[in-house]
Amino acid sequence: MKKVHDNLFDGIIALPSFPVVFVTVKSNIMVAAAFHFYSFKPPSVMVGIKPEKYTYELITSSKEFIINIPTKEQLDKIHICGTISGRNEDKYQKASFTPLKGNKIDSYFIEECPVNLECQVVHHIDYEGSHKWFIGEIKEVHIDENYIRDDALMFWLGQFRTVGGIIEGASNDELLKKG
Repeated sequence: MKKVHDNLFDGIIALPSFPVVFVTVKSNIMVAAAFHFYSFKPPSVMVGIKPEKYTYELITSSKEFIINIPTKEQLDKIHICGTISGRNEDKYQKASFTPLKGNKIDSYFIEECPVNLECQVVHHIDYEGSHKWFIGEIKEVHIDENYIRDDALMFWLGQFRTVGGIIEGASNDELLKKG
């Protein structure tokens, strides 16, 4: 039997984990878990950023961002980049990351991350709330040939998690063949 909850926040905390990503804009890095797929055609993703963050200012002015998918082995670098401001410090240097200039946009991506999505902002959702959302059309994709999607990190309510196994559906190889 289901119970009706008076606290509407209970509905939010019941959601499953979200992928952790590094959002890079110009030469800044931000850690975000407010990230999601948006559209297949055109291929697009969306990221939620709090307006008081330096990254929000950079995305608003540049109209671009890069999504960098870290692995579970990079948790220490997530902590570094998630605890200091890029307004005052070089997060690439602090986390020992290599910045590489995007091919389609003017921002830098993180060489050590196995997946990088260069995105051009096509819409900014300024809905009243804690995060403002940017929808980015993917302009170029960089994927390491040894990337395993299950090595990605998930985050929700203070917990880092890894992705579980496939219960039902196409294998990763079958999905890549459909490409």
